Amino acid sequence: MNRTSQYPISGEFIAESTGGDLVKGPGLDARAGVSIDTRSLRAGQVFFAIRGPRHDGHDHLVEAVQQGAVGLVVDSTRLADAMVASGAAPDRVFVVAVEDTQQALAQVAAAWIRILVPRTLAVTGSVGKTTTKDLLAAAVGARYETLATRGNLNNLLGLPLTVLSLVPAHEAVVLEMGMNVPGEIEALCRIAPPEIGIVTTVAPVHLEGLGSLDAIAAAKAELVRALPAGGVAVLNADDPRVAGMRELASCRVVTFGRAPEADVRILDVVVDGVGRMDTVLDCFGEPVRVVTSLVGAHHAHNVAAAMAGAMAVGVSAQQAADAMKVVQPGRHRMEVLQAGAVRVIDDCYNASPRSVQAALDVLAGIAAAGRRVAVLGDMLELGDASDVAHLDAGRQAVARGVDTLIAVGKFADRMAIGARDAGLASTRCFVAPDAIAAATLLMALVRPGDTVLVKGSRGVGLEHVVGALVDRGKGHDETGTN
Repeated sequence: MNRTSQYPISGEFIAESTGGDLVKGPGLDARAGVSIDTRSLRAGQVFFAIRGPRHDGHDHLVEAVQQGAVGLVVDSTRLADAMVASGAAPDRVFVVAVEDTQQALAQVAAAWIRILVPRTLAVTGSVGKTTTKDLLAAAVGARYETLATRGNLNNLLGLPLTVLSLVPAHEAVVLEMGMNVPGEIEALCRIAPPEIGIVTTVAPVHLEGLGSLDAIAAAKAELVRALPAGGVAVLNADDPRVAGMRELASCRVVTFGRAPEADVRILDVVVDGVGRMDTVLDCFGEPVRVVTSLVGAHHAHNVAAAMAGAMAVGVSAQQAADAMKVVQPGRHRMEVLQAGAVRVIDDCYNASPRSVQAALDVLAGIAAAGRRVAVLGDMLELGDASDVAHLDAGRQAVARGVDTLIAVGKFADRMAIGARDAGLASTRCFVAPDAIAAATLLMALVRPGDTVLVKGSRGVGLEHVVGALVDRGKGHDETGTN
């Protein structure tokens, strides 16, 4: 179906959705969505002034109007500031005063999606949810006009921004749902009630805040509990905690994985010399080959999950497989780059024990002319499990044939100890306090023909290491000489 109707976000709509007051600008509306950040605000958007831990959007109201905002949503206590800011453009800017702008953002998003009623698919999980979301969006897009979460805007601020980017032409929306605390996914599902819910994995991520794998599983299961009787829960048959969520579902359950009973079963995985993965799936009895540009055998589970989700909304297996061909690795998510004569596996967006193991598997399996070098940064938010996890990461690096290890961050010593205990010579095992020091060290160590894996949590900032390698490569020819 091709939807052609228009439905703009008006000041009246925001006031009605939030119980707020339209103080100024009746009859005005926004046709470019909403923003909470003046650095990325586009003309024609509504600016919600959010109070954050470091910044208060109310301090940027004048800037928002100057950049073309057509509406301001503010806390009632800052209404005077909004009236002053909007006075610079009295004929084009409306002002809505609410009790709490973050709560108002969620309320408006919830009202907006109820009006547009797209088919709503949600993805959560400790590992693989962003890639699964990208694959699912491509596959669903083969049949429906589809919007998906940009990047990983998957929390109580990011998800409403995606929802409020919906226009009537969109027939489906694919939403990534993340969490740091119990109840967060439940709250996200109240904003955007899903029809299809995919849970990829339960793994040791956010242990610092949640305490145990069982607590993580309970938080992820909030998505399954939120699904309606007519919905579909898509669960990983190879993960016992995810598979166990079947008992919580009040709807149909579809499974994926290598398990013989999986509805979408991984039959075969092939990885080429540069790490790209193809897989053959049995989709409810139909064999389908999926060719991808994704690097690493672990992505087979993400492909299978996306296939199951897409088929749940009526996309054929072959349609989905064809659509997934165009999906590229996300920024800093297992991207393979050529930096002069050095190959770089850039996977520095985030890290957990399971994703570090998967990245090391890729490094071990990729064809390498020279040494295999791993730059491994801290895995954050692991709480009491941090010491053991970092010791094991060092051991895993050696077990997978890493020739040289640079460990980075607060837990670098633990990784180095694990690697040395596993037999890596001290002359090939280095410790750096931060990303800048790691980049400096790597520049002195790397050789033409080496393959370098860069992996760590976002807080370590290992994109600086990737940038240093790429910049160095621009100054070298294919032989590695100036």
